[in-house]
Amino acid sequence: MRAHPLGTAGASMTAPARVIDTHLHVWRADAPWMSWLDDRPPWWEPVRRDFSFAELRAELDQAGVAELILVQAGTDVLETRQLLALAATEPSVRGVVGWATLTSPQATARDLDSFAGIPGADRLVGIRNNHHWTPDGDVLADPRVIDACRVVSDRGLALDLHFQDDRELPLAVAIAERLPELTIVIDHLGKPRLRDRSAFATWAASMRRLAALPNVHVKYSGWATFVRRTLATDIRPYIDLVLDEYGSHRVMYGGNWPVALVAGNYRDTYRATLDAIAGRTDSEIENLLYHAATTCYRLPQPGPVRSTT
Repeated sequence: MRAHPLGTAGASMTAPARVIDTHLHVWRADAPWMSWLDDRPPWWEPVRRDFSFAELRAELDQAGVAELILVQAGTDVLETRQLLALAATEPSVRGVVGWATLTSPQATARDLDSFAGIPGADRLVGIRNNHHWTPDGDVLADPRVIDACRVVSDRGLALDLHFQDDRELPLAVAIAERLPELTIVIDHLGKPRLRDRSAFATWAASMRRLAALPNVHVKYSGWATFVRRTLATDIRPYIDLVLDEYGSHRVMYGGNWPVALVAGNYRDTYRATLDAIAGRTDSEIENLLYHAATTCYRLPQPGPVRSTT
């Protein structure tokens, strides 16, 4: 693969020409499903505004990232419908990870059926559950959630799981063990408590348990938000363990824009993300930045690489 330079002084490596960012958001801050922004701490002020696809596309073009997956930011099927409609008009959007309730198999099927026949419906590649968020709350802790998750699997979709922090990862273990046919994606490296290095062992133990389950994938994303800076040294021990345990074919890159703006701009976060894996082989880096996403989310064959110049 031809390498694409980031074009920023100090970058220690370049990325393959073909990169899929698997974790990006766009939103209108006044949408009813975005009320959770009101509860964020003061340092979230930079993201309490609207973020359009045009602004996102400009950030990606500057960094040399051609393709992306949009991920829900709210727990409402109306937002997912909007993201699918956007995907239908934007060829660089390879897929959408939307939202559907997991409160019962009937309710899950109803929500998924509501996307049928609308523009972009074929771009739906997964569903994400945000543990503790309304309206599902702590549904992942309910053994009956397995039946709802089975509906997701039967529809050929992946299930992204977003936890408050790594202490909740055993919930993912229980689901992954009972549903080996379901592709599960652990968002943001399992939310390690990066500000508490004494918590590394607890996080590592849970991540190793999940790594033993071949249906579990991990997103290398979100980390800069936890520490509010973009230093590769903050994340290197964590991504090293994940790559060693899961293999690069089960680890995917995600920029987590615009949430990551609390730490730095997109290009700075992307550069630090790459710097933390600079010692890895070309094959590992290509898997992490592209091939793992196409396999995990069952993406169709792509078109030409989008020009970012």
